Amino acid sequence: MKDTPPPSRPISPARLLARRARVRQTLPPLEEVLRGSLLYREIRCGKATCHCATGSGHPLTCVTVTFANGRTQQVTVPQAWRPTVRRWIANYQRYWQAIEAISAINRQFLQRREWPTPPGSAGVGRSRASAPRARRPGSRR
Repeated sequence: MKDTPPPSRPISPARLLARRARVRQTLPPLEEVLRGSLLYREIRCGKATCHCATGSGHPLTCVTVTFANGRTQQVTVPQAWRPTVRRWIANYQRYWQAIEAISAINRQFLQRREWPTPPGSAGVGRSRASAPRARRPGSRR
Protein backbone atom coordinates (compact mmCIF):
# COMPACT_ATOMS: atom_id res chain seq x y z
CA MET A 1 0.00 0.00 0.00
CA LYS A 2 1.43 3.37 -1.04
CA ASP A 3 1.52 6.34 1.25
CA THR A 4 -0.16 9.32 -0.32
CA PRO A 5 0.89 12.76 0.79
CA PRO A 6 -1.72 14.73 2.68
CA PRO A 7 -3.60 17.23 0.56
CA SER A 8 -1.86 20.56 0.57
CA ARG A 9 -3.65 23.51 2.09
CA PRO A 10 -4.60 26.24 -0.34
CA ILE A 11 -2.56 29.39 -0.20
CA SER A 12 -4.38 32.24 1.49
CA PRO A 13 -5.59 35.20 -0.59
CA ALA A 14 -3.26 37.51 1.34
CA ARG A 15 -0.25 35.37 0.42
CA LEU A 16 -1.35 35.25 -3.23
CA LEU A 17 -1.63 39.06 -3.24
CA ALA A 18 1.82 39.37 -1.68
CA ARG A 19 3.27 36.98 -4.27
CA ARG A 20 1.65 38.97 -7.08
CA ALA A 21 3.05 42.23 -5.66
CA ARG A 22 6.55 40.72 -5.41
CA VAL A 23 6.45 39.64 -9.05
CA ARG A 24 5.44 43.15 -10.09
CA GLN A 25 8.12 44.80 -7.94
CA THR A 26 10.93 42.83 -9.58
CA LEU A 27 10.20 44.22 -13.04
CA PRO A 28 12.54 46.72 -14.68
CA PRO A 29 11.25 50.06 -15.99
CA LEU A 30 8.87 49.55 -18.89
CA GLU A 31 10.91 52.02 -20.94
CA GLU A 32 13.76 49.48 -20.94
CA VAL A 33 11.98 46.73 -22.86
CA LEU A 34 12.69 45.63 -26.42
CA ARG A 35 11.07 42.79 -28.35
CA GLY A 36 13.33 41.02 -30.76
CA SER A 37 16.42 38.86 -31.09
CA LEU A 38 20.00 40.00 -31.30
CA LEU A 39 21.55 38.65 -34.47
CA TYR A 40 25.24 38.56 -35.40
CA ARG A 41 25.95 38.41 -39.12
CA GLU A 42 28.67 39.00 -41.66
CA ILE A 43 27.70 40.92 -44.76
CA ARG A 44 29.43 41.50 -48.07
CA CYS A 45 29.46 45.05 -49.34
CA GLY A 46 29.73 44.13 -53.02
CA LYS A 47 32.95 46.02 -53.81
CA ALA A 48 35.27 43.83 -55.87
CA THR A 49 38.38 45.28 -54.18
CA CYS A 50 37.13 44.87 -50.59
CA HIS A 51 38.54 42.14 -48.36
CA CYS A 52 35.01 40.75 -47.92
CA ALA A 53 34.92 39.69 -51.58
CA THR A 54 37.34 36.86 -50.86
CA GLY A 55 37.68 36.68 -47.07
CA SER A 56 35.42 37.10 -44.12
CA GLY A 57 32.60 39.61 -44.36
CA HIS A 58 31.94 42.77 -42.39
CA PRO A 59 30.63 41.98 -38.89
CA LEU A 60 27.16 43.33 -38.18
CA THR A 61 24.89 43.17 -35.16
CA CYS A 62 21.18 43.80 -35.52
CA VAL A 63 17.89 43.34 -33.73
CA THR A 64 15.42 41.33 -35.74
CA VAL A 65 11.67 41.31 -35.09
CA THR A 66 8.99 39.32 -36.87
CA PHE A 67 5.51 40.81 -36.90
CA ALA A 68 2.11 39.08 -37.00
CA ASN A 69 1.74 39.68 -40.75
CA GLY A 70 4.96 37.71 -41.36
CA ARG A 71 7.11 40.74 -42.10
CA THR A 72 10.53 40.96 -40.50
CA GLN A 73 12.37 44.12 -39.53
CA GLN A 74 16.08 44.33 -38.82
CA VAL A 75 17.68 47.31 -37.13
CA THR A 76 21.47 47.66 -36.99
CA VAL A 77 22.87 48.01 -33.48
CA PRO A 78 26.03 50.08 -32.94
CA GLN A 79 28.71 48.16 -31.06
CA ALA A 80 28.58 50.51 -28.06
CA TRP A 81 24.83 49.86 -27.63
CA ARG A 82 25.04 46.04 -27.66
CA PRO A 83 25.08 45.57 -23.85
CA THR A 84 22.07 47.85 -23.43
CA VAL A 85 20.15 46.13 -26.23
CA ARG A 86 20.92 42.70 -24.70
CA ARG A 87 19.61 43.91 -21.33
CA TRP A 88 16.43 45.37 -22.89
CA ILE A 89 15.71 42.12 -24.73
CA ALA A 90 16.25 40.18 -21.47
CA ASN A 91 13.86 42.64 -19.75
CA TYR A 92 11.23 41.81 -22.37
CA GLN A 93 11.55 38.13 -21.47
CA ARG A 94 11.25 39.00 -17.76
CA TYR A 95 8.01 40.86 -18.47
CA TRP A 96 6.55 37.83 -20.26
CA GLN A 97 7.54 35.56 -17.37
CA ALA A 98 5.93 37.99 -14.93
CA ILE A 99 2.75 38.12 -17.00
CA GLU A 100 2.55 34.32 -16.89
CA ALA A 101 3.17 34.24 -13.12
CA ILE A 102 0.57 36.92 -12.39
CA SER A 103 -1.93 35.21 -14.71
CA ALA A 104 -1.46 31.95 -12.77
CA ILE A 105 -2.14 33.75 -9.48
CA ASN A 106 -5.22 35.44 -10.92
CA ARG A 107 -6.49 32.07 -12.18
CA GLN A 108 -6.20 30.76 -8.63
CA PHE A 109 -8.37 33.63 -7.40
CA LEU A 110 -10.87 32.94 -10.15
CA GLN A 111 -10.99 29.19 -9.48
CA ARG A 112 -11.62 29.76 -5.77
CA ARG A 113 -14.15 32.53 -6.34
CA GLU A 114 -12.09 34.50 -3.79
CA TRP A 115 -11.34 37.66 -5.69
CA PRO A 116 -9.32 40.03 -3.47
CA THR A 117 -11.57 42.96 -4.42
CA PRO A 118 -14.94 42.94 -6.13
CA PRO A 119 -14.40 42.57 -9.90
CA GLY A 120 -14.30 45.98 -11.53
CA SER A 121 -13.77 47.97 -8.31
CA ALA A 122 -10.01 48.11 -8.75
CA GLY A 123 -10.30 48.73 -12.49
CA VAL A 124 -8.71 51.45 -14.50
CA GLY A 125 -11.39 54.09 -14.59
CA ARG A 126 -15.13 54.20 -14.82
CA SER A 127 -17.53 52.39 -17.01
CA ARG A 128 -19.05 54.17 -19.97
CA ALA A 129 -22.39 54.47 -18.21
CA SER A 130 -20.97 56.47 -15.30
CA ALA A 131 -18.48 58.51 -17.29
CA PRO A 132 -19.45 62.12 -17.99
CA ARG A 133 -20.50 62.72 -21.58
CA ALA A 134 -18.27 64.89 -23.70
CA ARG A 135 -19.76 68.03 -25.15
CA ARG A 136 -19.98 68.31 -28.88
CA PRO A 137 -18.47 71.42 -30.40
CA GLY A 138 -21.19 74.02 -30.78
CA SER A 139 -23.69 72.29 -28.47
CA ARG A 140 -25.32 74.16 -25.58
CA ARG A 141 -25.63 72.95 -22.04
